[in-house]
Amino acid sequence: MNPIDISILVGMALGSHVLSTLIIRLGIPRLKSGDTPATEGGALPESTKGRVFDLGSTGFWIGLCETLLIFILVSAQQFSALAIIIGVKQFVRSDKIQQNPSYYLLGTLCNLTIATLFALTANQLISG
Repeated sequence: MNPIDISILVGMALGSHVLSTLIIRLGIPRLKSGDTPATEGGALPESTKGRVFDLGSTGFWIGLCETLLIFILVSAQQFSALAIIIGVKQFVRSDKIQQNPSYYLLGTLCNLTIATLFALTANQLISG
């Protein structure tokens, strides 16, 4: 694999995480749902500082790991393994999901969709 291919993969993986984070942290909280909000006053869930890219937020790091795993699995054409990510997230984050199910479901689906599309695009660019 040449340096250009590596830069395409890294750029697309980081780009998918940035886009997912922006949509999840800025777009989804503005949607109306019947769920009880996870935070008071419309603050961003899990953000200690109210920032979109809060490096102190566990949600940021979980999202980054989730995006990278999705990207790697899709790039390796291991689509069936994507179910493991959803299952593990459900198990580990069940308390947060019960507080605000729409936010976490839509966030996971958004991240899964964007990372998959970016990985497939990167594969097409590399195979050329």
